[in-house]
Amino acid sequence: MTLKTLDGALALLTYFTVRQPTWGVRELAKHSGVHHAVVHRVLATFAANGFLLQDAASGKYSLGLRLFELGQVVRKTFSPAEVVQPVLEKLAAQSGETVFLSWLDGHEGLCVGMVQSQHQLRFSIELGQRFALHAGAHAKAILAFQDDAFRARVLENARQRGEAAASVAGLALPLWSRDQAEVVGSLAIAGPQQRLNEESVPRMLEALREASRRLEEVVGFGR
Repeated sequence: MTLKTLDGALALLTYFTVRQPTWGVRELAKHSGVHHAVVHRVLATFAANGFLLQDAASGKYSLGLRLFELGQVVRKTFSPAEVVQPVLEKLAAQSGETVFLSWLDGHEGLCVGMVQSQHQLRFSIELGQRFALHAGAHAKAILAFQDDAFRARVLENARQRGEAAASVAGLALPLWSRDQAEVVGSLAIAGPQQRLNEESVPRMLEALREASRRLEEVVGFGR
């Protein structure tokens, strides 16, 4: 297998997301622009090695247990759950709002940790969900510290789209790489505008700063 072939195969794997967890061969071929025969071979190979599962009835593919296994390795090496999750839970309790940790992946953000608000009216994001970097405090905290070419590409892809939700407000802080050279993620609080107001923001911001410092110590973001 050439590097070009491997690159194309891995690109097909990235189409499996939280919002679109299953694909049929022809469906994925049409969406990706790759010939259906190639898609069939790639998906069948991934399935044979445990990276995908094929439903016997529908013929559609979904992510397999081998990826789940590798995901647990990433989770342990990237963000120790026994420390990160309690930090997120404490921040959610202090703020009363949804809290989430995001990671920069390519030209998008990826939600890698979260705790939902207990309020009935709350900001909703799913663990493992990708998001564009042009809208929302959690995204802009990452985008603001990228170079000009990176920002230009993100904003070009945005195509005049607005914020994620007009009634949602957010607070976010950037998280830095170990060598302090670049911002690679963000920690954010989000909720309805009526609850994130002038009275509550200073208190939430202080809690956010403390949680960010704690995460930097554990995850290795450090300034």
